[in-house]
Amino acid sequence: MKYPYESAVINEEVPMLMLMTSVRYVAMHWHDRIEFLFVVKGKIQVLVGSEEYSLKENDLLLINSNEIHGVEASEDNRVLLLQIPISFIKKWHQNIEVESFHCQSFIESEQGMFNYIRLLMIRLMLTLRKEELGYEIKIHSLLLDIVYHLISKFRVSNHKQINRNSIKDMERLTRITNYIQMNYMHPITLNEIAENEGLTVPYLSRYFQQRMGQPFVKYLNGIRLEQAVKYLLETNWPVIQIAMESGFSSLNTFHKLFKDTFHTTPYQFRKNQQKSLNNSLKNEVKGIESYEYTEENDFNELEKYIQRLEIIN
Repeated sequence: MKYPYESAVINEEVPMLMLMTSVRYVAMHWHDRIEFLFVVKGKIQVLVGSEEYSLKENDLLLINSNEIHGVEASEDNRVLLLQIPISFIKKWHQNIEVESFHCQSFIESEQGMFNYIRLLMIRLMLTLRKEELGYEIKIHSLLLDIVYHLISKFRVSNHKQINRNSIKDMERLTRITNYIQMNYMHPITLNEIAENEGLTVPYLSRYFQQRMGQPFVKYLNGIRLEQAVKYLLETNWPVIQIAMESGFSSLNTFHKLFKDTFHTTPYQFRKNQQKSLNNSLKNEVKGIESYEYTEENDFNELEKYIQRLEIIN
């Protein structure tokens, strides 16, 4: 899915992904990167394995490499997201692949060590945004500072090393989820996936629930819902066409799932998004892209945020 405010620096020297974004729905997935989610405005729901977290403004959450996770939100939000590849960290910390970190600001009363991560993330985003002379060096420095703080303050002691059998599990799970991603628009079932994998349906059902933290049908509908949101935002197609293109068996099924997730109808969701876009367009200078006004406001807010954090620290 395309998100506004996307900024990325991915090269041999400074590999990372950083976004200042608004999240609606991201289906369950995983990657070989450590991910920080810092909620600047609004609320989001994050599912990590079988655990669900409600994050509000100022909350900070770390998702470990290869942890299965997804995000959804029913209200406007702004999230600062940072992903740091394991391959980058490994250059300075050989054991990173078997390490685990625990960083959940919303369950701790003392916020000092979390504020330092927040501060570094905002500085990183602003440095990336301004692109001043030598900014690549500063990005490198800030990234390494985040990694050092992560290892020194948030490392889980006595963490069990990765079982090599879990690698085969991840390979199987990758095959299954790739198949779903490629065929979500069709009426796929557990039966055909079980046949592809040479497994029984009951075993695959339990396996999927354990590894993904949710039943097969919920995950499949999540993939379809993610695609439907994209169509609602990026096309003028009728809602019934979006439902069919996204793989839902009926318009009623699509409506119910959408309303249960976002607490609004697909039609109203699109209308609200268009209204929000029109409001930002009214404040534009001619020739500026539609995200520019809102983006400038967001970065002004980050400037104010960093001043507050610097005073606290």
